[in-house]
Formats: sequence, C-alpha cells, structure tokens
Amino acid sequence: MSWPFRFLLFLCLASSLMVPAQSRRYAKKLTTSSIEGQVVELLGNRMPSKDKRSFKGRPLTTKILIYQPLQIAQLANQNGAYCSQINGVLVKFVLSDSTGHYHIDLQPGKYSIAVEYDNGFFIPYFSGTDGVAYIQLEKGKPQILNITVNQKASY
Repeated sequence: MSWPFRFLLFLCLASSLMVPAQSRRYAKKLTTSSIEGQVVELLGNRMPSKDKRSFKGRPLTTKILIYQPLQIAQLANQNGAYCSQINGVLVKFVLSDSTGHYHIDLQPGKYSIAVEYDNGFFIPYFSGTDGVAYIQLEKGKPQILNITVNQKASY
C-alpha cells in the first residue's frame, strides 16, 4: 500500500470514530437542560433620584446552589430573603466567574435555587406562599436567570 493511500484510509477511520462522540454530545444536549445568567450585588441607598444614574449592580463571584424543591420551613434563621442554613438536598452547585456569569447543566425537573452570600444564603425570590425559588427545567430548553442580590441595599 502506498503512503498517500494509507494516510487517506487513516483519515477515514479516524473520522468514523469521531461521529459517535459527537452524537453522544448532541444527545446529551437534547436530554439535559441548563440554567445560566449573571449574579450582581446592589449595596447602599437604592432610592430613585433624578440626580443618580441607574446602577445595575456589581458582578458577584459566588456559589449558585441547586436544591431539590424547598419549602420556607427548610430555611433556618430566615430574615427576608436571607437565611443562615438550608435544610434540603443539594443537587449541584456552580461558581460564577469574575463577571458574575454562571452556567449549570441539569436533568429536566423542578428545582430550587439559592446563592451563597455573607456566611449564609440569599434566596432570589419566593414561589407562592411557601415555595423557595422554584425553577422548572424542560428537556433541551435552557433557562436564563439573572440574580440581583440586594440584601445590603436600602430602598
């Protein structure tokens, strides 16, 4: 066999081996979903004023935590949107980068989301009368969730 023919045969075999790997990656995207967004922090006086410019917050590098759906009763020492402990099942977590951006892949389903903040946890919103930051993920559909931590802001 000549050298060019062997090389061509090698390329054909190598490319056929790559197809299943690409198919698995594509299949994973179809069977999972994701949450992504940016975490920012607001501090100090946030009262509107005609002299002040609008400030959207500073990027926050922190841990974003995903739990099985939580109830308010599972939050210890809750004070507004802040609590010192979460008594629930942690599913996964991710760190936001220096610009506050994060991305986390999850299986479809219902989850609760929290942010590690100031030796405790910030709850970005409440769901109904007793739910904690529910987010529903569907197969192959990413969710965008930008989080503003305003625990130290005054309005």
